[in-house]
Parts: sequence; structure tokens; C-alpha cells
Amino acid sequence: MKKVSVLSLAILSGFVISCSSDDGATTSGDLLGKWYNKEYKVGGQTFPYDDHEACGKDYVQFNADGTGANVDVWDCVEDVASFTYIKSGNSITVTSDGVSDTGQIIELSDTTLKVKVSYDFDDDGDDETVVEVYTRS
Repeated sequence: MKKVSVLSLAILSGFVISCSSDDGATTSGDLLGKWYNKEYKVGGQTFPYDDHEACGKDYVQFNADGTGANVDVWDCVEDVASFTYIKSGNSITVTSDGVSDTGQIIELSDTTLKVKVSYDFDDDGDDETVVEVYTRS
């Protein structure tokens, strides 16, 4: 199952940040570059991201100028969707095709990114809290 919020298209700022906030989020490291889709955590269950192809992995690219791209490898061809983003504290707002979505960065290290968002993950008409997990490799 491949569900994506607008926020899935981009999750981080492209700056070096290091902080620990009152909401328990821990973030550090240089975040420019690629983050590969790994898994989703919803309602205590983990769902692996299963849309990678043998010829390439889907990823999110973050640039220093506040732009980025969600890259979906389809039939070994990269389908690129551009976006812009603004980060304020551990909150990030992503805009793609005129639609904005906001999420909370709950973990960020040199190798792992976790963002908490809310959307209808299972197509039942109700929004769920989803933790999207990304990795550098």
C-alpha cells in the first residue's frame, strides 16, 4: 500500500539543526540530500514501504534553497514532483501543487528521519496519526 501525504513529498529543512524540544523530539545533523522511504508506523503497527523497484528506490531530495523533489522510480524512470518547504522549530510545512501540509519532526539523526503527520492512511474516511520513517541508505 502506498499512501502519501503532501508532507511525504518533503519533510525536512535543508539546514544543519541541533535541538531537543519540549515535545520530546530529538534532531541533529545536516539534512541536505536524499532520504529514502523506509516504513510507516500507524496504530502500533509497522508497514514497510514496498514501492521500491529493483532498479532504484523512491526518495525525497532536500535543497538548501527551500526547494526539493519527491522522486518516484517507476519502470526504472524517475518521476519527479517538485515542492517548497518551510521549517520552524520541529514543525515543517511542505507545499506542492498549491497544497500545503504540516507535520512534526520527532526524530532526526544522520541516518534516520521520523515525521508525524495525520492523513487517511487506510482509506476508511478517518485520519490516522502516521509516523513516516526515512533513511539515508
